[in-house]
Amino acid sequence: MNETETTLLTAEDYIQFPVVEPDHRYSYGKNSQQFGELYLPASDPLSCLPVIILIHGGGYRAMYDLKPMGSVARALADDGFAVWNIEYCRAGNGGDFPHMFLDVGTAADHLRRLADRHSLDLDSVLSVGHSAGGHLALWLAGRHRVPPSSPLYATDSLPIGGVVALAPIADIRFAVEKELSSDALLLVMGGGPEVAPANYDAGSPSDLLPLGRPQAHIVGTEDVAIMNNVKVYLAAARSVGDKAQLIEAPRVGHFEIVSTGAPAFRTVRETICDMHAMIKTE
Repeated sequence: MNETETTLLTAEDYIQFPVVEPDHRYSYGKNSQQFGELYLPASDPLSCLPVIILIHGGGYRAMYDLKPMGSVARALADDGFAVWNIEYCRAGNGGDFPHMFLDVGTAADHLRRLADRHSLDLDSVLSVGHSAGGHLALWLAGRHRVPPSSPLYATDSLPIGGVVALAPIADIRFAVEKELSSDALLLVMGGGPEVAPANYDAGSPSDLLPLGRPQAHIVGTEDVAIMNNVKVYLAAARSVGDKAQLIEAPRVGHFEIVSTGAPAFRTVRETICDMHAMIKTE
């Protein structure tokens, strides 16, 4: 290997990330996958805690769960956030359309039941997601634009103040075209766009534009397929007036941005803190 080559983390490395236990675990439904883990700052808050909804990725597949994101949740809690790391049904364990989306929406709304108990500030919630979870973080921010005819429609969804999307699958139609997570993505979307157009109208962030929420997308320069997908989404988002920023992490692949020991994770922490400060002043 020469000096210009970089060894990138793999999916096998990702599933070996250390397990970091939460402060609390709460169910938001009866299914074994319907729960969230809450991470809190070590010190008692002087006021209500800012909140992050953290959504793991894994190509929408059941084999990847929320555990590898525990270290991310703890690091962000150390920055002063209450972090709600959510689990949800996926391809292979009940996540076929519309159930994955309904789980994520219900998990987000469940924060209202926890707010008083844990002094949570729900006026400026951030959604943060990695990979497939980035899709869902963007979708949460646009859920207020879901058509009333869709099974994903909710009359009183928890407002999202801003999004930090980490190597997200952002443009779902383009992802299907390029076969990103193709089998699992088709299952959670109920087929391709030509088979289930209404599902894409309600479940694809591009179809919900403008989200009306600020967004920061962090993508590694070596994560080529995801970078191409994000650039297609960003062009669409900006064309309708959304504030959507791309931050390119040099010499970084798909998993370094959620590895708390990697230099790229510093950018993630700084971006999240900057995003929260921005939406608090708007």
